[in-house]
Amino acid sequence: MRSTLVRTAIAGVAVLGLAGCGGGDDQLGDSDAGSSPAPDKVTSITVGSADFSESQLLAEIYGQALAAKGVEVTQKPNIGNRETYMAAIKDGSVHLLPEYTGAALHYFKADATETEDQATYDALKSSLPSGLEVLDKSPAADEDTIVVTKATADKYSLKTLADLKPVAKDMAAGGSSEFKVRDAGLKGLKEKYDVEFGKEYKTLDAGGPLSLKALLDNQIQVSNFFTTQALIKDNNLVMLEDPENILPPNNIVPLIRTDHKSDDVSSALNAVSAKLTTDALTDMVKRIDVGKESPNAVAKDWLSKNPLS
Repeated sequence: MRSTLVRTAIAGVAVLGLAGCGGGDDQLGDSDAGSSPAPDKVTSITVGSADFSESQLLAEIYGQALAAKGVEVTQKPNIGNRETYMAAIKDGSVHLLPEYTGAALHYFKADATETEDQATYDALKSSLPSGLEVLDKSPAADEDTIVVTKATADKYSLKTLADLKPVAKDMAAGGSSEFKVRDAGLKGLKEKYDVEFGKEYKTLDAGGPLSLKALLDNQIQVSNFFTTQALIKDNNLVMLEDPENILPPNNIVPLIRTDHKSDDVSSALNAVSAKLTTDALTDMVKRIDVGKESPNAVAKDWLSKNPLS
């Protein structure tokens, strides 16, 4: 899930993910990183991404924006889930990642309770270990959402996650391994809504083709997708409302090592964040996952239409 997140390319859209609760370390793996100041100039940077298309797209946009400023950029895509790519930025094998405010906050502060966009962003900034920073958050967001088919929603009169409580005993849930254990998933459903599914959990993928097929074939009745995925609308899926706020806000934000955060780098990335919108992101991810365009090409096209300076 972007709190949880790991998504795979799918006929409809897969992103981002991304989004998750897990304990983060207080110190970076690189013992020097905590005391390294922001440099005056950055000549090279390694940009990483998670293993889903939206994250790869954002990494390409970041990288191309920085390359246009004369920075030598190395892309390290498809690193893995949040725990894996966080290890990479902590040990310095990558210097910059696209992240999601609520998911990242819950990684570094598992007991976070913020539910508003700005409060979540502020809490994330104050929860980061020395040596890591976030730049400006974008208005573009990609939220976790818990979905059912329209047939299931009609059968059980489902509108909110709370409506699952009396009927979950007859249902199977499925999706990523993260969705099974995280707060923005079965753990939160049990703790906040007293929802427990009576049938075995099916571990499939995160917002990917396996989860979609299982949902449409009624092998599972509940799964986790992401709000920038066109497959939700294309397949007439119903997003259940979340009155208890187990699904955090997830504005897109660059996560960067302080030792690679020069003024020029910050300025370029903040300009990306300012121009990116949720609608544009949804369209771009669909071009990748449905149209089979490359993240590199889609990023290049967006930047050509949205000059940063």
